[in-house]
Amino acid sequence: MAYRSQGQKVQKAMVYLQNRSRIQVWLYEQVNTQIEGCIISFDEYRKLHHLGTC
Repeated sequence: MAYRSQGQKVQKAMVYLQNRSRIQVWLYEQVNTQIEGCIISFDEYRKLHHLGTC
């Protein structure tokens, strides 16, 4: 079941990437810090490499 939810997360990230949608990301260890922008790319481990401006 976890594999299915991971696949759905990747599909959602791909939709945001293709549509150049504006997103907000909260940092895991610094929840008061937010980054806002568009996904430009991510790797096979689903880590964001670039979060550029839209």
